[in-house]
Amino acid sequence: GTASGKTSTLNSLAMFIPVSSKIVGIEDTREINLLHENWIPAVTREADAEGRSIDMFALLRSALRQRPEYILVGEVRGREAYILFQAMATGHITFSTIHADSAEAVVRRLTKPPIDVPLMLLDSLNIIALHAMVRIGTKRVRRCLKVLEVLEVDFANERLKTNEVFGWRPDEFEFSGESKVFQEIMAKLTLTKEDVEKEFSRRVRILRHLQEKGPNDFYELSRLFFQYNLDPRGTAERLGVA
Repeated sequence: GTASGKTSTLNSLAMFIPVSSKIVGIEDTREINLLHENWIPAVTREADAEGRSIDMFALLRSALRQRPEYILVGEVRGREAYILFQAMATGHITFSTIHADSAEAVVRRLTKPPIDVPLMLLDSLNIIALHAMVRIGTKRVRRCLKVLEVLEVDFANERLKTNEVFGWRPDEFEFSGESKVFQEIMAKLTLTKEDVEKEFSRRVRILRHLQEKGPNDFYELSRLFFQYNLDPRGTAERLGVA
């Protein structure tokens, strides 16, 4: 929904992209902010006096010619989604946001006009994070309600089969313990389950340490994540959470 933290989460996730990666960002209004040297931000342009404009569709098509490793799209609302999913299917890592309150709503929004992405392309989706503005006591806060892994497309019923990896139970986050993506990482990097659990646990400790003690400055955090990407064990030791 509106003001539920979609773009903020997109910004946060993008900070974890490896420092040397080539990234292209595409937005209507410039909101994504990164310190990566190989980040190319692109913004749509309204029609000028001669009627010339640059929309997301044109920017995405141009972005693919630049062979980026990561493509960040502020929000998909129209035909640009087709190219975005084509990029996913050809191996590009993509992040984007969409207005939907469930996995079923994501399918409806993507496969119906004006977006009209073929259902078969949704098989390229890995993860859906559902956000909402919720009330806790007297406060209204933004929370990620669920993190869902897409297992496969149920073509007969036009829906996605998903696995809930994380769920929000006011005001705690619960890990189900089962993750398809972890299994894919294990196979791709030839890691054991113990290796993945150890690395996951270390990252959790570091993020909790940063949440409690800082720094909370965008630039300092970005540099720290870059350092961790280059030297995980050394960075954890310097923070005292190895």
